[in-house]
Amino acid sequence: MTNKTAIVLFSDDFRIKDNPALHHAVKNYENVIPLYIYNESYLGRPLGSASKVFLHHTLLSFDSLLTREYNVRLIVKNGYYLDVIKEIIYHSQIDAIYFNHSCTLDQIQTENKIKQDFKHLDIQSFKAKLLFDPWEIKPSSGGNFYKVFTPFSKECLRSINLIGDSYSKPEKIKSLHNIESLKVEELNLLPKQESQWFKDLVNNWTFSYNEIEENFIEFIENRLKNYKDDRNIPSKNGNSRISPYLRFGMLSPRICFNIITLSIPYTTNQFTFELLWREFAYHVMFYNQNIATKELKNEYKCFKWDNSQDLLQKWQKGQTGFDIVDAGMTELWRTGVMHGRVRMIAASFLIKDLLINWQLGEQWFWDTLVDADPAINTFSWQWVFGSGFDAAPYFRIFNPDSQKEKFDPNGYYCKKWLPKDWRPERIVVHDVQRKVTLERYKNL
Repeated sequence: MTNKTAIVLFSDDFRIKDNPALHHAVKNYENVIPLYIYNESYLGRPLGSASKVFLHHTLLSFDSLLTREYNVRLIVKNGYYLDVIKEIIYHSQIDAIYFNHSCTLDQIQTENKIKQDFKHLDIQSFKAKLLFDPWEIKPSSGGNFYKVFTPFSKECLRSINLIGDSYSKPEKIKSLHNIESLKVEELNLLPKQESQWFKDLVNNWTFSYNEIEENFIEFIENRLKNYKDDRNIPSKNGNSRISPYLRFGMLSPRICFNIITLSIPYTTNQFTFELLWREFAYHVMFYNQNIATKELKNEYKCFKWDNSQDLLQKWQKGQTGFDIVDAGMTELWRTGVMHGRVRMIAASFLIKDLLINWQLGEQWFWDTLVDADPAINTFSWQWVFGSGFDAAPYFRIFNPDSQKEKFDPNGYYCKKWLPKDWRPERIVVHDVQRKVTLERYKNL
């Protein structure tokens, strides 16, 4: 091991706790180079604006964490993965490349090229971004993947031993090299002109690893027991708010799962099933990599859309005249997230009231959500439309008024997020649109 050096590639796994690539690199090599290579389309599509802002602050926080804990800096580069790695190898003696493997097609192809082009090195990849790799959970009845959540979740719980224990953070990291690094600011992830949107979004989140962990523990101690019911009430602080931290890997899903199940058995714990729903989305995406551009059920490709640009913009700006929809769209713009129940209402309204293609809604969420996830975002939109696996039936059309009465009866959520000058001038009549939509579904 003397004087041998390993590169650890980071990508959506910006943490030192339960990071197997980092753990094994430190264990096997004397010198470790923490490396992040930015490529805007590494997921196969450009990152959205909100994700870029969140990534910028995540990188700053992770670099600060490495410096504080180990007196080591994160090496930041910009460009094509293989070109950057070849440049580093040309100037430095590198013996290994370790990384936590991914599930999107572009990332998989890149990681396979790394294994192929640098096969003379010690190349190792590890499971870290999910509880289960997609190929670990197979239908007993045959086929590559599950299309229904309930049997998928049951198989996961039967395979709980595959999750395993988490890895502790390294005691020390030694990094001796003279590799130049960009400053995070040089990646130009932030908007060119600072706006109120940008300020509000950043102020809504902490990027301190200690605070992120403390907030999650507080959720477990004070809100987990009522999570099943409170998660549907947007005015209550009933959710964990960890989705962007899972998205960028500041939190480990394995640590979250293991800690949660210490409090409540996983078989009776609704939060466990929320984590498994995330796994299910990745499971489906892994075997359907065009999930963002192609309906999973072929018959839905022929659905007739109106795609009014004017109505789309009113929905985006929270100017539909339906209070819970407009409140949700305002929350999204201000914070980079929207309450889960309201996301379903807003998505259903766009698709089934305004008859606007689900892909246009998915693209808006992709640009404005800080937790815009390549699997969950697209999977959820197809779920609402009815074109996804285990999706909501096409005739399930949310009535925004009855949803508001059921989940925000006192209007606390709407009052919090609706602007003072909000005018309830409705852009469509729900009952009329419902009939039109049902007729179009029946004509598929």
